[in-house]
Amino acid sequence: MRLVVALALSLALVPAALAAESSTAAAPAAAQAPVTPPVRFDWQGVHKKAQAALAQHDYKTAIQLFTDVIDSGRLPRTWVAPTFYLRGKAYRSAKKYDQAIADYQKATEADPKMDIAYYEMGAAYQELNQHAKAIDAFSKAIAIKSNNAGYFYARCVSESWISRFADATRDCHTASQMKPGDADMLATLGRLYEDQGRKADAIATYKAALAINPSQSEAKEGLAFLEKRK
Repeated sequence: MRLVVALALSLALVPAALAAESSTAAAPAAAQAPVTPPVRFDWQGVHKKAQAALAQHDYKTAIQLFTDVIDSGRLPRTWVAPTFYLRGKAYRSAKKYDQAIADYQKATEADPKMDIAYYEMGAAYQELNQHAKAIDAFSKAIAIKSNNAGYFYARCVSESWISRFADATRDCHTASQMKPGDADMLATLGRLYEDQGRKADAIATYKAALAINPSQSEAKEGLAFLEKRK
């Protein structure tokens, strides 16, 4: 008899136990906080901020923001070369020439046809007085885009620094023909003629420069010096 009563009591308690267990198991699920999706890195927004900082000459901020974009791993392949180029430009403007050159090299590796990156690389080498390397970089820019007077003029300047006067004269002459209204290019060409003893050519070129810009200092000084020696 006692066995039957005990069994009956046991069976009566099962539903209550199951209900309590179910209530206890469900409680943690109800207490869980909602899952927040991760915030995606807004590389385009950061890139725009970096460009704005560069335009405002805030080079430190520009470098950091471009670095954040590069390190994010979200930069599309077509944006790799322009981004390294722009960070290189910020480095060069901040006079960090080695870092600038490294970035220009990465830009040209990503886009071998990026002539402006080769030009900027050459300009950075000029700042370091590494004119042979500068000439090589300018030559690569010219090979891609041969109608840019600035590229020829920049190469002319580096060639003159290492006494390659014939090459420098040729490049400055080419540049001045492409951009005949540039008094500075003509003044540099006049100085090259003067350094090579081509006095008549130097005088004529200095006069041409002064006809465009009467205040061009190198042309004024060169012409005055040569005319005193007549």
